[in-house]
Amino acid sequence: MKNLLLAAAFAASLAIGLPSAADAHKVRVQFFFGYPHYSYQVGPGYMYRRGYGWYWPGYRNQRLSCGQAKWSVRNNGYRNVSTVECRGATYTFRGTRNGRGYILYVNSRSGAVWRG
Repeated sequence: MKNLLLAAAFAASLAIGLPSAADAHKVRVQFFFGYPHYSYQVGPGYMYRRGYGWYWPGYRNQRLSCGQAKWSVRNNGYRNVSTVECRGATYTFRGTRNGRGYILYVNSRSGAVWRG
């Protein structure tokens, strides 16, 4: 009697836990390697990729362009901005403020500006 009860409990747990053969065709499993994709737009910066879904392009290691960094320096109050170097993690510029010349550095990823 005890074995019969254990077998019935085991069969019931299998029946509840596993989908039936009729429901098996409704399950859709997809694997994507790389950027995670979503079936809905998670936020305002997400882009849609046909056949995959919504993804955040910010996962790439994007850098500011040299022109964007130069405008960032100008927006911080410097004038006559000229490019010294736009390679690597830090871009270098020359600029003037209140008649004085400065060497300026820009973080290529965040856009932070500081004087040298």
